[in-house]
Amino acid sequence: MLNNKWKILFGIIIATLFVSTGWVSSSFALEGKAGEVIKTVADLKDLQAKGLLFESQVITMSEQLERGIPIPIVETTDQSMDKVNGKTYMAATMKHKGKASIDSEGRLKNYAGQGQPFPEISADDPQAGLKAAYNYDHKDFGDTGLMPSWEYLLTDEKGRIKTLGGMSNRISLNFRTAITPAPSLGISDDIWYKDLIAFTKPFSMKNMAQLTIKYMDESRMRDTYIYVPGLRRVVRGGTGNRCDCLGGFVFNMDDSDFWAGDTFRFNWELLEVKEHLVGTLSDYDVTTKGGTYIKGNHLTKMTLERRKMWVIKNSPKFDGYCYSHRIYLMDPENWFYKWEEMYDRSGNLWKILQQLFAVMPIPDQNGGGNIMTNSSGDATDLKIMEAGPYYHNKISMNDPSIKAEHFTLDAMRRQGR
Repeated sequence: MLNNKWKILFGIIIATLFVSTGWVSSSFALEGKAGEVIKTVADLKDLQAKGLLFESQVITMSEQLERGIPIPIVETTDQSMDKVNGKTYMAATMKHKGKASIDSEGRLKNYAGQGQPFPEISADDPQAGLKAAYNYDHKDFGDTGLMPSWEYLLTDEKGRIKTLGGMSNRISLNFRTAITPAPSLGISDDIWYKDLIAFTKPFSMKNMAQLTIKYMDESRMRDTYIYVPGLRRVVRGGTGNRCDCLGGFVFNMDDSDFWAGDTFRFNWELLEVKEHLVGTLSDYDVTTKGGTYIKGNHLTKMTLERRKMWVIKNSPKFDGYCYSHRIYLMDPENWFYKWEEMYDRSGNLWKILQQLFAVMPIPDQNGGGNIMTNSSGDATDLKIMEAGPYYHNKISMNDPSIKAEHFTLDAMRRQGR
């Protein structure tokens, strides 16, 4: 029989072995609950084993932990549709609920032109993934949007950082819900919206600008025009190739804002519904309220929350596309994507995208309410080994001072110059 002194010493030795070898009792393991803090890569892998994280999330978030930045798990926030959308948008959604449908080729039909086409989707619906994708297409992104200053910081495997910066604007000519006149500006029956992006850095890209036109007819490919300052000319981008990456971005034209492609040209499959840890709401005004980023590989000041998510697979219906498929985490409470994985043609994980959304108020003259918008994010390219965060210094939605004349080829030239 061991006396008490030896029993205590033996207990210490056994406890040390358990800790040093990773044989820790499950009572010490994280459960993915609010109040817990992820401090080590082992914590991430443990949560992955419980099905609460993807391997891609472990890859991305490990960098943050290795920098000594913990990731808290917080209470699940209320992000239901009426909390994250404008009042006029929600009124249009409810007015036209049940009218939209999908034809045999996957095109959206009988859409009244305002609000969300499928606010209520059953996970048992064989078209659930496709309907959810159309909801994201027609999310409330405001009749106008202005992001006057953004930065995108990419670090390669040697620690070298390159910085991209610029501004971006959007205006809806149709499908408007907030700013008078609505639902149309009355300028064109053919165009849904226009996007304008202009670069301010690096110096090699300064004054380059891109104008994209999205048409009401889904079968009509977007038009893309690029102002090249070195040529002092506007060139038209190829309508069929959406895989090109402009200006050193990790992501291509279809990857913008998680998804900017032609939805009906792809298959959308709901794989499962599950509890998962995803980034919680960010800050819509980084300039005045403090950053959500570091000038390194990944985001900081990030928190996770446990939400019921839909896992959706996107794959092209045609040959020659750059990805074999994408995997999305979508929140069925508001139909926003929260995480994305892109796989190359061989089926290997290629790129990872996390976007953090912010809920910001809409001015009362636009109907009031809120808009949930992309405020910051985190990109990883596993082929060229580049990764980094991006953020928007300030966001302005439904600003009536943004006019259609700001989105012409001549305006793009002047923006570039």
